[in-house]
Amino acid sequence: MKKYPGADSLTLFIILDAFRHDYLLRAPYLSSIADWHGDVRETFGFISTRPAMCAGVYPEETDLCFEYQFRPEGKTFSPRLCATLEAASKILPLRPLKLAASAWLRATSRNIIARRTGLIGNIPFDQLRLFDLSEHRLQTEPGYLATPTIYDLLREAGQDFSYFGFARSKSPREILRRIRSLVLGNDLLEADRSLVRNYLGDLERHRPAFAHLHFSACDWVGHRFGPDSDEMEATILALDRMVEEVHGQALGRYDRVRLLLSADHGMVGVTSSHDLRRELARLPVSEPEDYVAFLDSTMARFWFFKPAAERAIRQSLDDLPWGTVLSEEERARHRIRFRDNANGDLFFLLNPGEVLLPNYYQATGAPPHGMHGYDPDERDNQGAVLLHGFPGKAVRDTGALIDLVDLFPTLLDLHGLPKPTESSARSLLQR
Repeated sequence: MKKYPGADSLTLFIILDAFRHDYLLRAPYLSSIADWHGDVRETFGFISTRPAMCAGVYPEETDLCFEYQFRPEGKTFSPRLCATLEAASKILPLRPLKLAASAWLRATSRNIIARRTGLIGNIPFDQLRLFDLSEHRLQTEPGYLATPTIYDLLREAGQDFSYFGFARSKSPREILRRIRSLVLGNDLLEADRSLVRNYLGDLERHRPAFAHLHFSACDWVGHRFGPDSDEMEATILALDRMVEEVHGQALGRYDRVRLLLSADHGMVGVTSSHDLRRELARLPVSEPEDYVAFLDSTMARFWFFKPAAERAIRQSLDDLPWGTVLSEEERARHRIRFRDNANGDLFFLLNPGEVLLPNYYQATGAPPHGMHGYDPDERDNQGAVLLHGFPGKAVRDTGALIDLVDLFPTLLDLHGLPKPTESSARSLLQR
């Protein structure tokens, strides 16, 4: 196979979104090439996985934990957009209004993540002005975090890299193909097939020293059909073949390929759903005058403006058997002792298998069949991790449970780059 100008060796960093800890044994190619494999525990929250993987830091070190924060003067939703949506919602159907709002975000938002995704969720229009997307840059961009990321350090060392995954710009044809497959539900693998095509096309033109690919199908299939469904079994096999193709093509174009493959989290089967809005409506408090809540799928976050509202809501939450108000000790264990209250004054975490419905991502319909974002120590919330082509890693299975932040120093070791003092993570190659 012809080799093109570029690096002679490659670090191939592959994330299989929601690839649960037991899926590896169901993936023939991946299980056959693993020089070492174990389980990986995600960081608490939702978007905290990106800083963990690319910089080895926990949520309280970056304030990045949830997709949205309470920031009334944020960059994502302009005052004009919020006022227009609030007025239009009184006379227009909600669904087309949300589509129009998403298009407006793509065209006008000052937040690059909003421009790439058009994400508006199910936040009530009269409260949209109170929230802001937490991330304002792509993880590959300079300045994504105050602490250096793997991409910053690769740039500084003059090593080329490529990235294919979250919020990466796509051609109009690819965007329409992805929307059609998600809306119709007829091909949840199409985005990952497109990712493989794009990566292999890029490989025809040059050979970077580092390539990061993020596959999403397990996450979508797990939410829609469940983590133990027949559809998930087929998805695992399809992704196994895709990784085999990517890995095989890379092996043919480089003298040496080192593969680090990991999940960002697992997937828990959903057993029941709960309407927290109905519980809150029974209380003698008003939103947004007395408090504001943000309903994620597996937790509710609260901001209080009056002591009486906090007392009433805390007492009500304490009486609910399907979740727990996180104590100071639990917040310390999860590393979510934030510098300010933008992520919340109070966190109500649901028990594994329980979800909130409606929430600020889904307003109606049946609950999902699978979900993540529970306590990171929940077994099915954990994912799989493997190494291939790494010197000194000949043990087949140590049964180790590692933390997601440990992927970052492992990648640095491969490139001979020093670990920033900000990270307390430990390389897999130093164990």
